[in-house]
Amino acid sequence: MTADENPGRGVVVTGAARGMGKAIAQRFAASGHVVIGVDRDADALAATFAELGAPHIGIAGDVCDEELLARVCEQAVEVGGGLRCFVANAGIIGPGPSTEQPVAQWDGLLGVNLTGVFLGARHAARVMRPGASIVATSSICGSLGFGGRAAYGASKAGINGLVWALAVEWGPLGIRVNAVAPGAIRTELAAAMIATGRVDESVYEARIPMGRRGRPEEVAAAVHFLASDDASYVSGVVLPVDGAWAINGLPAQAG
Repeated sequence: MTADENPGRGVVVTGAARGMGKAIAQRFAASGHVVIGVDRDADALAATFAELGAPHIGIAGDVCDEELLARVCEQAVEVGGGLRCFVANAGIIGPGPSTEQPVAQWDGLLGVNLTGVFLGARHAARVMRPGASIVATSSICGSLGFGGRAAYGASKAGINGLVWALAVEWGPLGIRVNAVAPGAIRTELAAAMIATGRVDESVYEARIPMGRRGRPEEVAAAVHFLASDDASYVSGVVLPVDGAWAINGLPAQAG
Protein backbone atom coordinates (compact mmCIF):
# COMPACT_ATOMS: atom_id res chain seq x y z
CA MET A 1 0.00 0.00 0.00
CA THR A 2 1.39 3.40 -0.94
CA ALA A 3 1.27 6.50 1.21
CA ASP A 4 -1.70 7.99 -0.65
CA GLU A 5 -3.84 4.86 -0.31
CA ASN A 6 -6.14 4.81 2.71
CA PRO A 7 -8.56 1.89 2.80
CA GLY A 8 -10.22 3.18 5.98
CA ARG A 9 -10.87 1.68 9.41
CA GLY A 10 -14.20 -0.08 8.82
CA VAL A 11 -14.31 -3.86 9.23
CA VAL A 12 -17.26 -6.18 8.66
CA VAL A 13 -17.23 -9.55 10.43
CA THR A 14 -19.93 -12.11 9.69
CA GLY A 15 -20.75 -14.79 12.23
CA ALA A 16 -19.59 -12.32 14.89
CA ALA A 17 -21.82 -13.34 17.79
CA ARG A 18 -19.58 -15.97 19.35
CA GLY A 19 -16.56 -18.24 18.91
CA MET A 20 -14.02 -17.29 16.27
CA GLY A 21 -16.17 -14.46 14.91
CA LYS A 22 -16.42 -12.82 18.32
CA ALA A 23 -12.66 -13.13 18.83
CA ILE A 24 -12.04 -11.61 15.38
CA ALA A 25 -14.35 -8.69 16.14
CA GLN A 26 -12.61 -8.12 19.46
CA ARG A 27 -9.17 -8.20 17.85
CA PHE A 28 -10.04 -5.58 15.23
CA ALA A 29 -11.81 -3.39 17.78
CA ALA A 30 -8.75 -3.51 20.05
CA SER A 31 -6.53 -2.32 17.19
CA GLY A 32 -8.60 0.79 16.51
CA HIS A 33 -10.91 -0.41 13.77
CA VAL A 34 -14.66 0.21 13.67
CA VAL A 35 -16.37 -3.18 13.55
CA ILE A 36 -19.77 -4.03 12.13
CA GLY A 37 -20.80 -7.55 13.09
CA VAL A 38 -23.45 -9.68 11.39
CA ASP A 39 -25.06 -12.82 12.79
CA ARG A 40 -28.40 -14.63 12.70
CA ASP A 41 -28.40 -14.93 16.50
CA ALA A 42 -29.64 -11.48 17.43
CA ASP A 43 -29.42 -11.98 21.20
CA ALA A 44 -25.85 -13.32 21.22
CA LEU A 45 -24.77 -10.63 18.75
CA ALA A 46 -26.28 -7.90 20.93
CA ALA A 47 -24.42 -9.26 23.97
CA THR A 48 -21.11 -9.33 22.11
CA PHE A 49 -21.46 -5.79 20.81
CA ALA A 50 -22.63 -4.51 24.19
CA GLU A 51 -19.23 -5.68 25.43
CA LEU A 52 -17.44 -3.92 22.57
CA GLY A 53 -19.43 -0.70 22.97
CA ALA A 54 -19.55 2.28 20.64
CA PRO A 55 -18.74 2.91 17.84
CA HIS A 56 -19.01 -0.79 16.99
CA ILE A 57 -22.34 -2.02 15.59
CA GLY A 58 -24.05 -5.41 15.58
CA ILE A 59 -26.67 -6.05 12.88
CA ALA A 60 -28.76 -9.22 13.02
CA GLY A 61 -29.32 -10.91 9.69
CA ASP A 62 -28.49 -13.68 7.26
CA VAL A 63 -25.37 -13.69 5.06
CA CYS A 64 -27.49 -14.94 2.17
CA ASP A 65 -29.36 -11.61 2.20
CA GLU A 66 -27.68 -9.49 -0.48
CA GLU A 67 -29.46 -6.29 0.55
CA LEU A 68 -28.16 -6.70 4.09
CA LEU A 69 -24.60 -7.35 2.91
CA ALA A 70 -24.64 -4.30 0.65
CA ARG A 71 -25.97 -2.18 3.50
CA VAL A 72 -23.38 -3.25 6.07
CA CYS A 73 -20.54 -2.70 3.61
CA GLU A 74 -21.79 0.80 2.85
CA GLN A 75 -22.23 1.45 6.57
CA ALA A 76 -18.62 0.39 7.21
CA VAL A 77 -17.55 3.00 4.68
CA GLU A 78 -19.60 5.65 6.46
CA VAL A 79 -18.56 4.93 10.04
CA GLY A 80 -15.00 3.82 9.36
CA GLY A 81 -14.02 6.17 6.57
CA GLY A 82 -13.75 3.17 4.25
CA LEU A 83 -14.08 -0.62 4.35
CA ARG A 84 -10.64 -1.96 5.15
CA CYS A 85 -11.56 -5.62 5.54
CA PHE A 86 -14.55 -7.89 5.03
CA VAL A 87 -14.20 -11.03 7.15
CA ALA A 88 -16.47 -13.75 5.76
CA ASN A 89 -16.55 -15.95 8.85
CA ALA A 90 -20.19 -17.08 9.15
CA GLY A 91 -20.62 -20.83 8.83
CA ILE A 92 -22.78 -23.75 9.89
CA ILE A 93 -22.18 -27.48 10.19
CA GLY A 94 -24.38 -30.40 9.17
CA PRO A 95 -22.68 -33.69 10.06
CA GLY A 96 -24.24 -37.01 9.21
CA PRO A 97 -24.30 -39.86 6.69
CA SER A 98 -24.14 -38.53 3.15
CA THR A 99 -26.66 -41.11 1.93
CA GLU A 100 -29.25 -39.69 4.33
CA GLN A 101 -28.60 -35.94 4.16
CA PRO A 102 -31.65 -34.01 2.93
CA VAL A 103 -31.00 -31.91 -0.14
CA ALA A 104 -32.47 -28.92 1.66
CA GLN A 105 -29.82 -29.24 4.35
CA TRP A 106 -27.08 -29.49 1.69
CA ASP A 107 -28.41 -26.38 -0.06
CA GLY A 108 -28.72 -24.46 3.19
CA LEU A 109 -25.21 -25.29 4.31
CA LEU A 110 -23.62 -24.33 0.99
CA GLY A 111 -25.76 -21.20 0.95
CA VAL A 112 -24.35 -19.90 4.23
CA ASN A 113 -20.82 -21.32 3.98
CA LEU A 114 -20.02 -20.62 0.33
CA THR A 115 -22.62 -18.47 -1.42
CA GLY A 116 -22.65 -16.10 1.56
CA VAL A 117 -18.88 -15.69 1.26
CA PHE A 118 -19.15 -14.89 -2.45
CA LEU A 119 -21.99 -12.40 -1.97
CA GLY A 120 -20.25 -10.64 0.90
CA ALA A 121 -16.94 -10.49 -0.95
CA ARG A 122 -18.39 -8.95 -4.08
CA HIS A 123 -20.43 -6.34 -2.24
CA ALA A 124 -17.32 -5.47 -0.24
CA ALA A 125 -15.18 -5.20 -3.36
CA ARG A 126 -17.63 -2.75 -4.90
CA VAL A 127 -16.94 -0.17 -2.18
CA MET A 128 -13.32 -0.98 -1.27
CA ARG A 129 -10.31 1.17 -2.07
CA PRO A 130 -6.81 -0.11 -2.86
CA GLY A 131 -5.13 -1.55 0.21
CA ALA A 132 -8.31 -3.22 1.46
CA SER A 133 -8.73 -6.97 1.76
CA ILE A 134 -11.15 -9.85 2.18
CA VAL A 135 -10.47 -12.73 4.55
CA ALA A 136 -12.66 -15.84 4.53
CA THR A 137 -12.83 -18.63 7.09
CA SER A 138 -12.13 -21.94 5.39
CA SER A 139 -11.17 -25.13 7.27
CA ILE A 140 -8.79 -28.06 7.10
CA CYS A 141 -11.94 -29.88 5.99
CA GLY A 142 -11.47 -28.05 2.70
CA SER A 143 -8.27 -29.95 1.96
CA LEU A 144 -8.71 -33.22 3.88
CA GLY A 145 -11.39 -35.89 3.82
CA PHE A 146 -13.66 -36.01 6.88
CA GLY A 147 -16.28 -38.74 7.06
CA GLY A 148 -19.81 -37.46 7.59
CA ARG A 149 -18.83 -33.94 6.52
CA ALA A 150 -19.47 -34.02 2.77
CA ALA A 151 -21.42 -30.78 2.51
CA TYR A 152 -19.19 -28.96 4.97
CA GLY A 153 -16.02 -30.14 3.24
CA ALA A 154 -17.39 -29.21 -0.18
CA SER A 155 -18.27 -25.72 1.05
CA LYS A 156 -14.81 -25.14 2.52
CA ALA A 157 -13.03 -26.51 -0.57
CA GLY A 158 -15.22 -24.10 -2.53
CA ILE A 159 -14.00 -21.21 -0.39
CA ASN A 160 -10.41 -22.12 -1.24
CA GLY A 161 -11.15 -22.04 -4.96
CA LEU A 162 -13.09 -18.81 -4.60
CA VAL A 163 -10.20 -17.15 -2.75
CA TRP A 164 -7.75 -18.08 -5.49
CA ALA A 165 -10.04 -16.85 -8.27
CA LEU A 166 -10.90 -13.55 -6.60
CA ALA A 167 -7.28 -12.86 -5.63
CA VAL A 168 -6.36 -13.05 -9.31
CA GLU A 169 -9.38 -11.06 -10.49
CA TRP A 170 -9.19 -8.27 -7.90
CA GLY A 171 -5.42 -8.00 -7.53
CA PRO A 172 -5.29 -5.27 -10.20
CA LEU A 173 -7.82 -3.30 -8.11
CA GLY A 174 -5.48 -3.35 -5.11
CA ILE A 175 -7.76 -5.70 -3.17
CA ARG A 176 -6.19 -8.74 -1.54
CA VAL A 177 -8.19 -11.93 -0.92
CA ASN A 178 -7.07 -14.61 1.55
CA ALA A 179 -8.45 -17.23 3.91
CA VAL A 180 -7.60 -18.92 7.18
CA ALA A 181 -8.12 -22.67 7.49
CA PRO A 182 -8.63 -23.49 11.18
CA GLY A 183 -8.27 -26.97 12.54
CA ALA A 184 -9.78 -28.03 15.86
CA ILE A 185 -10.59 -24.81 17.74
CA ARG A 186 -11.98 -24.68 21.27
CA THR A 187 -15.14 -22.70 20.65
CA GLU A 188 -18.26 -22.83 22.82
CA LEU A 189 -19.87 -25.22 20.32
CA ALA A 190 -16.85 -27.54 20.33
CA ALA A 191 -16.73 -27.55 24.13
CA ALA A 192 -20.43 -28.40 24.31
CA MET A 193 -20.03 -31.30 21.87
CA ILE A 194 -17.13 -32.66 23.91
CA ALA A 195 -19.15 -32.34 27.12
CA THR A 196 -22.04 -34.35 25.68
CA GLY A 197 -19.75 -37.13 24.47
CA ARG A 198 -20.55 -36.59 20.78
CA VAL A 199 -16.90 -35.74 20.17
CA ASP A 200 -13.92 -37.65 21.56
CA GLU A 201 -11.29 -34.99 22.14
CA SER A 202 -8.50 -37.56 22.36
CA VAL A 203 -9.11 -38.54 18.72
CA TYR A 204 -8.60 -34.94 17.66
CA GLU A 205 -5.53 -34.40 19.81
CA ALA A 206 -3.93 -37.56 18.44
CA ARG A 207 -3.99 -35.97 14.97
CA ILE A 208 -2.55 -32.60 16.08
CA PRO A 209 1.26 -32.51 16.38
CA MET A 210 1.01 -29.59 18.82
CA GLY A 211 -1.17 -31.80 21.02
CA ARG A 212 -4.00 -29.36 21.73
CA ARG A 213 -6.94 -27.55 20.25
CA GLY A 214 -6.44 -23.98 19.10
CA ARG A 215 -8.02 -20.94 20.70
CA PRO A 216 -10.36 -18.53 18.89
CA GLU A 217 -7.90 -15.75 19.66
CA GLU A 218 -5.23 -17.56 17.66
CA VAL A 219 -7.47 -17.64 14.60
CA ALA A 220 -8.30 -13.96 15.15
CA ALA A 221 -4.59 -13.11 15.20
CA ALA A 222 -4.09 -14.81 11.84
CA VAL A 223 -7.08 -12.99 10.31
CA HIS A 224 -5.82 -9.68 11.69
CA PHE A 225 -2.38 -10.30 10.17
CA LEU A 226 -3.82 -11.07 6.73
CA ALA A 227 -5.80 -7.83 6.85
CA SER A 228 -2.85 -5.74 8.00
CA ASP A 229 -0.18 -3.81 6.13
CA ASP A 230 2.29 -6.48 7.29
CA ALA A 231 0.61 -8.76 4.73
CA SER A 232 0.50 -6.13 1.98
CA TYR A 233 2.00 -8.53 -0.60
CA VAL A 234 0.08 -11.60 0.52
CA SER A 235 -2.92 -12.59 -1.58
CA GLY A 236 -4.49 -15.85 -2.70
CA VAL A 237 -3.29 -17.66 0.43
CA VAL A 238 -5.23 -20.21 2.48
CA LEU A 239 -3.36 -20.07 5.80
CA PRO A 240 -3.65 -23.17 8.03
CA VAL A 241 -4.22 -22.40 11.71
CA ASP A 242 -4.28 -26.00 12.85
CA GLY A 243 -1.27 -26.92 14.97
CA ALA A 244 0.23 -28.73 11.92
CA TRP A 245 -2.71 -31.14 11.58
CA ALA A 246 -3.07 -30.77 7.81
CA ILE A 247 0.57 -31.74 7.13
CA ASN A 248 0.77 -34.50 9.74
CA GLY A 249 2.33 -37.56 8.11
CA LEU A 250 4.28 -40.07 10.22
CA PRO A 251 5.27 -39.19 13.79
CA ALA A 252 9.02 -39.02 14.41
CA GLN A 253 8.83 -41.75 17.06
CA ALA A 254 7.43 -44.18 14.48
CA GLY A 255 10.90 -44.30 12.87
